[in-house]
Amino acid sequence: MLARDIMTTGALTVTPHAPIADAARLMLDHHISGLPVADQGGALVGIVTERDLLCRPEIGTAPRHEKWIQLWLTTDELAAEYVQSRGRTVGEVMTRQVVSITPDTPLDKIVSLMIRDGMKRLPVVQDGKVIGIVSRADLLRGLAARLDSLPEAKTEDLAVRGHILREIRGKRWVSRPIVNVAVCDGIVELTGSVASEIVRDAIRVAAENAPGAKQVIDHLSVVPRASGSKGQT
Repeated sequence: MLARDIMTTGALTVTPHAPIADAARLMLDHHISGLPVADQGGALVGIVTERDLLCRPEIGTAPRHEKWIQLWLTTDELAAEYVQSRGRTVGEVMTRQVVSITPDTPLDKIVSLMIRDGMKRLPVVQDGKVIGIVSRADLLRGLAARLDSLPEAKTEDLAVRGHILREIRGKRWVSRPIVNVAVCDGIVELTGSVASEIVRDAIRVAAENAPGAKQVIDHLSVVPRASGSKGQT
């Protein structure tokens, strides 16, 4: 199996100029622990996670070092730590060295990267743009579907999933949703979040019309876009 077979399509992103408060709200609203950071053209430039927002003076968790420890840190290290804990924008606190994958990356390679670097999610990049994300939860869903599906149904299920993703990908109304499509024995399960009920209906209809789809179970949640939010892609 490849990344395209399990990835969550339409990954939510923020720009480097977005306030960290916006990033925190997006993670809370969508029940995710990290966000790819993309520039105005959609190119991946970093990733911001819960870990990047843990040590903050606002909640009394800013780093405090004994004086003898500070002697072992360079001035650049101390300055970087200060920016990390007090920066106001995503670009100031994000991790810049991001490991990404493509839709054709095999699952064994994805797992190796996650174990090696202790990562919980990997952005999926195609033609320089972020098109989705593979998380540990996506891998577990893929495992569960493979264990539950009949051997002769595996290829058909992947074809149904591929048809649905191709149908919704590229539509203007799919620019914001985070959608995962799992198919087992022709039964389609939709999970993730969308910005409105009508977008939810559109995705459900696309799934219902997929050749080979026997039933669609809709678990999509509606999370309206915050009014007045800036700096998001």
